Amino acid sequence: MRILIVVATVAEVRPLLQRLTFTGSDGEFLQHYEFQKHLIDLLVTGVGMTHTAFHLGKQFSRQTYDLAMNVGIAGAYSSSAKIGTVYQVNAEIFGLLGVEDEENYLSLFDLGLQDPDSFPYEGGWLINRKPPVTVTLKKLPVARGVTVSLIYTHRDTIETLKQMYHADLESMEGAAFFYACLAEGIPFIEIRSVSNYVAERDKSQWNIPAAIQNLDKALDHLLRELAQVKISL
Repeated sequence: MRILIVVATVAEVRPLLQRLTFTGSDGEFLQHYEFQKHLIDLLVTGVGMTHTAFHLGKQFSRQTYDLAMNVGIAGAYSSSAKIGTVYQVNAEIFGLLGVEDEENYLSLFDLGLQDPDSFPYEGGWLINRKPPVTVTLKKLPVARGVTVSLIYTHRDTIETLKQMYHADLESMEGAAFFYACLAEGIPFIEIRSVSNYVAERDKSQWNIPAAIQNLDKALDHLLRELAQVKISL
């Protein structure tokens, strides 16, 4: 399979890269690897929606893939999500994209600037209806993600996000990745490992090493299984 792995930072997949065979690179952002029978491109976009959208659009215009994977760490909204838990994200939404109207937030859909059911949206959400089916993915809990451009630490804003979206995880790239893959008709999955809770900023409560270690285990199993999977969208 030809697989595109999309990450914000190389640190999130550094353990995985030690098991791949490096075959070359195209500039600063794209590296080529082999793993078993897979041809793997690693696209390191940088943090955030804009970087992700630009580099994905550029890469999809010059190469087709059997599967695209967005992987990395994430924040969890509920303390019931154990730090280090790896999730398969099956739905994403752009968080707080719209207008602040006094104490209320109005989305682009609320403002009538975007049809919430126009392709690729479904009720304002971006949904992965046909992820690949493997043993590893079946075992991963499923989550809904909110993609933000700012890490919020104010209690009232966090509570607003929880009430508006009822999501499980927060990242800064997921929705841009979903949008690009759905628009291009490329099969995709997003896998995120919880490194922290979305709360007042206290890095002592984060555990990035554990999140990356567990993410790496899931990715290793998944790549081995994908050799046996036929994917269609």
